[in-house]
Amino acid sequence: MITHIVLLQPKTGISHTQMITALDHVQALQQAIPGILLVRTGKNLNSTNDQGYTYGFVIQFADRATYEGYAPHLAHQPVSEELRHLCQSIIDFDMAER
Repeated sequence: MITHIVLLQPKTGISHTQMITALDHVQALQQAIPGILLVRTGKNLNSTNDQGYTYGFVIQFADRATYEGYAPHLAHQPVSEELRHLCQSIIDFDMAER
């Protein structure tokens, strides 16, 4: 299993509603891409040390093949573009279960 963690720092002026809509699109990827086991999205509860990363999500992939097919997948492309449009910075952190 591979876990994909993404931290999102919205651009100035981006509303909570815009971010939640984008996170709903991330959530929908679980239905669109076979091999995604879990998608969790939300707002950062740690407002004292968030460094501007106020939203994020976690995706768990069944295997390396699903993980490697995720970025180029046609369902992922518009969601990725939407997030890049809304965010000034995005951190990806991917790890395999040991």
